[in-house]
Amino acid sequence: MPEDTKTVVTERPAMVTEKQLNSVTVISMPPWKIVLVRCCRVYLQSLVGFLLATGTGLTSAVGLTMPVQDFGQLLLTCASLAVAPAAISLIQNLIELLAKLDATNPELRA
Repeated sequence: MPEDTKTVVTERPAMVTEKQLNSVTVISMPPWKIVLVRCCRVYLQSLVGFLLATGTGLTSAVGLTMPVQDFGQLLLTCASLAVAPAAISLIQNLIELLAKLDATNPELRA
């Protein structure tokens, strides 16, 4: 028996067609979970990018030298560098949520 495919829908339920509703199980996520998933994705992508750039020596091409003694220190350095893109992603997503809230609830405006 085939497993049910689950799809996370970030749009309004009216955007999902009847055919899509019949073929998959739709999971609706609250906005804070969507923001968390996006920030985690950006953090992990940045972490992997910094590890690859440092490990392959590409950082020296742009004039950045990161002397590290072992992989653990390299991982900690790259992990701390990856926080900044994740923080920018968090701020961007919060602004997007506030804009959507403002558009859907004009009575909340000051």
